[in-house]
Amino acid sequence: MNQPCCPARMVLLLCFTLLLCHQSLHGISGRVIDQKGEAVVGATISDSRHAVYSASDGSFSIITEADSIYISRIGFHKLALNTHSYLSPITLFTSDILLPTVWVRAVEYKQSSPSLSASIIHPDTNAKIESANELLLANSSFSTTDTKLTGERQTVSLLGSFSRHSLVMLDGVVLNPAGEAFDLSKIPLGQISYIEVIKGNSSVYGGSAAIGGIIHIHTHSALRKPAREAALSSSIGSFGLYKQVYSTSLSKSPLSLSMEYTHHTAANNFPYNTPAFWAAEPELKRVHNKKTADSFYAKSSYLNGGTQIDYSVNAGSFVRQLPGPINFLDLYNDSKLTGDYAQHNLRGMITHNELANELLLWCNTDQSIYKNLFSDLPFGSSHYRQKQLNRGIKGSSNLSTDAAKLGMNAEYSATDYSFYNYINHTEITGMRENTALALRTQRNLFPFYLDYKVLAAVRGDYSDKSLHPTWRIENELSLPIVPQLVIGGFAGTAYSQPSLFDMFWIGDSETFGNPDLKSESSFGYSVYSDFSHAGMKLHLAYYRNYVDDLIQWRQYYLNGVSWKPFNVGSADLQNLELESQLQLYKWLTCSGGISFTAAYDVSQNPDGSHSPTYNKKLVYTPDTKATIKLAIGDVKCGAALQYSYTGEQYSTPDNLIAPLKDFDNLDASLFYRISFPYLDVQLDLKANNILNNRYEIYAYIPQPGFNWSAGVSISTKNYTTNN
Repeated sequence: MNQPCCPARMVLLLCFTLLLCHQSLHGISGRVIDQKGEAVVGATISDSRHAVYSASDGSFSIITEADSIYISRIGFHKLALNTHSYLSPITLFTSDILLPTVWVRAVEYKQSSPSLSASIIHPDTNAKIESANELLLANSSFSTTDTKLTGERQTVSLLGSFSRHSLVMLDGVVLNPAGEAFDLSKIPLGQISYIEVIKGNSSVYGGSAAIGGIIHIHTHSALRKPAREAALSSSIGSFGLYKQVYSTSLSKSPLSLSMEYTHHTAANNFPYNTPAFWAAEPELKRVHNKKTADSFYAKSSYLNGGTQIDYSVNAGSFVRQLPGPINFLDLYNDSKLTGDYAQHNLRGMITHNELANELLLWCNTDQSIYKNLFSDLPFGSSHYRQKQLNRGIKGSSNLSTDAAKLGMNAEYSATDYSFYNYINHTEITGMRENTALALRTQRNLFPFYLDYKVLAAVRGDYSDKSLHPTWRIENELSLPIVPQLVIGGFAGTAYSQPSLFDMFWIGDSETFGNPDLKSESSFGYSVYSDFSHAGMKLHLAYYRNYVDDLIQWRQYYLNGVSWKPFNVGSADLQNLELESQLQLYKWLTCSGGISFTAAYDVSQNPDGSHSPTYNKKLVYTPDTKATIKLAIGDVKCGAALQYSYTGEQYSTPDNLIAPLKDFDNLDASLFYRISFPYLDVQLDLKANNILNNRYEIYAYIPQPGFNWSAGVSISTKNYTTNN
C-alpha cells in the first residue's frame, strides 16, 4: 500500500530544488561576427518563440527548449544552428539579395500566438514519451483522472478546472466543439511540433469551453521536413504493451508530403490493492481491460512564393474494454467501447509584407458504440451509439508591424449530432450552429529602455439562439537586458456551452440528460512575473477565476435514485504556480514546478442562503501538484529522472467521504543513439512508478504500479535531392 506523503516535507524539498528547475532548456550564448571577423550588432537570434539581439560586441545569450536557433540580420544570409552542436563565434555571410527574406517568411509562416502570456511546450525528441497527455502532465499546471497507460482515454484539466473546460485545438481547429473533454490519445505524438498553452479565461481566442484555458497543438510543417526520410519504431512493455510506428516524408519543390501510421495493443492487466475494509484478497488483477487502436496521419503542402496551402487528415479507430470501477466489476465485465474518427483540415495562407491572410476549412467526424449486454449482473445493460459531424470555415487577417498588431477572425461551424439507444430504439438528433466574429489589437511601446505591450481582444459567439460576448485585456512590461525581467497580467471572461452528452444522454435507465442546462460563464484575472539570466529562468504566477452556473451531475430522487446534470451554482478557483529551470552544464539540466490550488463551491440558494455544498472543495481537484526532473546527456545518449507529487482530492461534492490520499511517482528513462552511414538507431528504456505505489486519482479506479517499456527506432539520415 502507498504510504501518505508529507506535504510539509514536499514543500521544503521543492522550495530547495525549485532554484534548479522546469523543462529542459538550453542556455545558449555566443558571439556573431561577419566574414571579416568584425562583430555583427543587432542580429536577431530566435527559436521561433523568443528572440534576443546581439550586443555591440556581437555577443548574445538566449534560453530555449528548441533543438534549433535561427540567426538573421538584414544584409546577411539567414543561418540555422543545432543548439547541441554549434560553435562560437558564429559567422554570417553577406547577401546583396533582399527578396529571399520574404520567401523564408512564407516557408516558416505560423500565426503568432494571440496571447502575450502564452507558453510553449516542445516535445523532447530524446525522451521516451508515449502521448501528448504525458507531455502536458510534466507541467504542474495540468492534472488528470485517467489511467496512465497506453490505450486508455487521456484528458487533462488546467488550473484546477474540469477537463471539459480545456479547449483543445489542432492547427487552428477546435476539436471539442460539443463541449466534452477531448481525448488527447487521438493526436499522434510524432507529428506534434509544439503545444501552445493559454491559461485562464480564453474564449476570446477560441470560443466555448476555454474557462480553464486553451491547449493548441501545432503539427510539423511538411515543408520543413527533410527531402526524404523514413522511420520505424517498435516498443514493448508491461501488461502486454506492443506498439509500432511507421513514418515517411518526401519533399520536392513546390510540394511536400509526410505520413505516419501507428498501431498499438495492450492488455493493461495490472495488479491492484483492494480496500482494507473489503473481505477480499488484498491484491487482485485488472481484467477485461484490453485496448487496441490504429491511426493514420498525413499532411501535404504546396508553396509558391508567398502562397502556401496545407491539407492534413488524422484518422483512426479503437476498441476498448471497459472494466468499470472495482466496486462494481460484475456490472461491467462485458462492456466495450468501439469507435472511429477522422479530422480533415484544409488551410490556405497568403503573406505580403506585414499582412497575412488565412482561410481554414475543416470537417471532423466522430463515432462510438458502447455495448454492455451480457455482464454477470445485467442490471446496468446498455447499448447505444453516438455520432458527431463538425464542419466549418474560418477566415483571418493579421497586420503586424514593429509597433502594433491588428487581427480579425470570422468563423462559422455546425455540429450534427445523433444519439441512438439500441435497447429502447430511441434516437435524438439535432444540430448546433455557431457564428463568431473576433477582433484583436496590440500596441508595442518603448519608453526609455523598457518594452511595454498592451493587448485587447473581443469576440462574440452566437449559438443556440444566444449571444456569448467575451473579452480579454493583457499587459506586459519587460526590461530587455541581461538579466531580463518581465511583469504582466490579464483579465477576461469566458463561457462554456453544456455538452451534448449532458443535455441528451440516453445511455441507461439510471442517468438522464438535461436539455434545459444553461451555459457556464466565468470572469478571471492573473498576474505573473518572469526572470531569466544565462541558463536560469523563473516564473511566478497567480490566477483567480469565478465560475457561474457551474454544471455538475447530482443524484435526485424521482421514481427511484437517478443521476442528472444541473446548473448547481458558482465556484471560486485560485492558483499559485512557481516554475524554474536551470542549465547546470551543457549536458546537465534541472527543471521543476509546484502549483497550489484552492477550488471551492460557493453556490447559494435563490434566497441568498448558503447551499449544502457551500465552501466545499470541488471534486477531483488536487490541492498541490509538483514535479522535479533531472536530465543528463547529449544528442548521443542520456538519462532522466523525474519525481512528481499530487496532493489529496475529494470525490464527492459534499466532501463527507474522506479525500483520496496524496501520492508520488518516480520515473526514469534512458536512451542511446547509434549512427551509421545511412541510418540512425535509437534504443529507449523507461521505468514508471519505480516506487511501485498503489493509488487512485478517481474513486475505485486503481492506477498501475511499477511498469516499464523498451523500444528501438530506426530512421534514415536526412538528405536532400536536386530540385
